Amino acid sequence: MATKRLNLTEVETGNNVGWYVASQAMFTGTIKLVDEKGTTLAEVEKTSRNQSYMVLGNGQFDFYGKSLHLDIEIYESNEIRQSIASNSITDSNANKVGQIYSFCIEDQGDEDYNDFYINISAWSRKG
Repeated sequence: MATKRLNLTEVETGNNVGWYVASQAMFTGTIKLVDEKGTTLAEVEKTSRNQSYMVLGNGQFDFYGKSLHLDIEIYESNEIRQSIASNSITDSNANKVGQIYSFCIEDQGDEDYNDFYINISAWSRKG
């Protein structure tokens, strides 16, 4: 099994966090968002070896911890590599109002980076 923890350093206490996870990997695994205490705030599991593109889950929560982490476990893999896109969400005056992360995960050596796709948005406020 391969595991990786990615730190979401731009997510702040009080943010409203939205998440989306999809996969087209043969391998199975678990994706979790956890806080600094190890509390799981969101979790999805891929249990099928079906390689068709499938949405594993999505949702939202208000974040009141100090730090947020993305934990990835891929059961049949020996490695996890990632391509990360991260950008600020700004208002019309260029003030930061949130953060977006997109993770494209590679679980073996074919370099397609489409095995798991994870999108996380963290907004300074709801509504």
